[in-house]
Amino acid sequence: MIRTATRSDLPAVVDIENLSFAEPWDMRTFRSYVHHPGFIVFEEDGSICGYAILVVIADDAHLASIAIHTEYRRINIGSCLLDSCMLLAKVNSFPLVRLEVREKNKTAQDFYLANGFEAVATIPDYYPDDNAIVMERRT
Repeated sequence: MIRTATRSDLPAVVDIENLSFAEPWDMRTFRSYVHHPGFIVFEEDGSICGYAILVVIADDAHLASIAIHTEYRRINIGSCLLDSCMLLAKVNSFPLVRLEVREKNKTAQDFYLANGFEAVATIPDYYPDDNAIVMERRT
């Protein structure tokens, strides 16, 4: 089930974040998104399997973060969360969703390409140790 995240989801979300990223966001960052309608989780049998955060930046829908627990990867949970973000953007009249992904992260780029995103630009030195590929998908 996909639903809006609550404060009680945060420990599981932070665990997923720590398993997924070399430079993870901290609890405080996630707390700042708790009541945001674009912060969603995928829950199955009482366990949080993944999360996504869709925000508005400069009048654009922006996928700020998405991650799936290692035990639940490659079973379409990421695609389901991404589809929910796309629907949320469309319902709120955003014509596209934009994101940045590390240039070195080919797995994530392939995931986004398989889900209808296309690379539109590169931002040099966006991350401390890498460039970013900007990707977009029309809603």
